[in-house]
Amino acid sequence: MDLEGKHVVYVADCGGIAYETCKVLVTKKIAKLAILHSVENPQAIAQLQAQNPKTQIFFWKFDFTMSRADMQLYFEDVMMQMDYIDILVNGSTLCKEQDIEATINVNLTAPINIISCAMSYMDKNKEAGRGGMIVNVSSVTGLDPSPVFCVYSAAKFGVIGFTRSLAHPIYYEKTGVAVMAICCGPTKTFVRHTMKAFLEYGQEYVDKLKGAPCQETAVCARNIVRAIEMGSNGQIWLADNERLDIVKPQLYWNMSNELVEYMER
Repeated sequence: MDLEGKHVVYVADCGGIAYETCKVLVTKKIAKLAILHSVENPQAIAQLQAQNPKTQIFFWKFDFTMSRADMQLYFEDVMMQMDYIDILVNGSTLCKEQDIEATINVNLTAPINIISCAMSYMDKNKEAGRGGMIVNVSSVTGLDPSPVFCVYSAAKFGVIGFTRSLAHPIYYEKTGVAVMAICCGPTKTFVRHTMKAFLEYGQEYVDKLKGAPCQETAVCARNIVRAIEMGSNGQIWLADNERLDIVKPQLYWNMSNELVEYMER
């Protein structure tokens, strides 16, 4: 996908991976960028705007725990400035194993609700829709289990399952909205945070993460944008250090053929 002139909505924080990704996006000459997050960061917004004054940048303070109904009203306000959405990036991340509800809500429930609201503005069959792409930023712990971040891993596995389900042709052929996911390896921003393992037996391994080799956020951000440019519906990408590969999930029960064929009879 050629990003020049596109309207992008990025739901995440304005620091770390999200900020670095937005820095790359504005260099691609996108027309509009909306950033939605719970914490305001005027300095980061100003730095992004200075990098490319021609890109219109908007910021909305966002509560990931709001109801879907409230979120729908919220998106109506966003659309007043954005007109339409070409690319929606779900980049919210929270790893607090001792706060199970918040970890599930931010990493899984919120992205599902966001997509539910945004799809009505992207679906080519709707008045404001032109098709487009939804990008779910997930984690390598959504591909392989994590013995220490069990709740976080469960939520990220859920993101991959939701992505693969929504990318099915029964939706894509009608909406024109491609859905893909990018699984990021550990970054330095992530491991700097104080984290606890789900059970105390894993804490010694969590503590060792602070000294583990992890990718720079800027490297991860460049790979995220590369995946958006090269990606297509249903793809799962792995972005770790300089590595950017397509993941091919294995099917154990070919539901998509057997069940859909049954339902179409």
